[in-house]
Amino acid sequence: MSWTIQPLPLAGPLFDGAVRVYGDAFAEPPYLDPDRGAEVRDRLRTTHSKRRGFRALAAIDGPNVVGMAYGYHGEKGQFWHDAVARRLGREGEARWLDDAYELVEIAVAPGFQSRGIGSGLITELLEGLPETICVLSTRADSLAHNLYRRLGFEEIVEMLFAPGGQPFYVMGKRLK
Repeated sequence: MSWTIQPLPLAGPLFDGAVRVYGDAFAEPPYLDPDRGAEVRDRLRTTHSKRRGFRALAAIDGPNVVGMAYGYHGEKGQFWHDAVARRLGREGEARWLDDAYELVEIAVAPGFQSRGIGSGLITELLEGLPETICVLSTRADSLAHNLYRRLGFEEIVEMLFAPGGQPFYVMGKRLK
């Protein structure tokens, strides 16, 4: 293993590298969305980094950023939390969302995937959290859910976040 994981600052070369990795990863099939790097950069700086429990990490190999991940404590009033809560109903919301850390984004550079970087980022991101659950969503047509299953996540529900959009698996894992 030649890569290391460190906190991701919200400015500078590491941040720029992480945004680039994110854009490159989501330009690949099945996503084919090269503009997502700019979207995640803006969300990180304006909204997500200000949320309770925010953590962001970068995976570094030599001088290059090869992966990134971040998340925060989910709360009512946040788009993803509220959409999933509506789909789960009150009992499901209480079980999965009342004390949940949301793994919001993870990306590994296409040439560095399947080397344990994604697993390392997730493991480090979840280490020592006060929350009892971690939740996330992933497109049902991607292979990412296989990684999450290997790390102990289970599928909670399949849902759409936008009418006519792609189906997503919402997945969760007990931390304590």
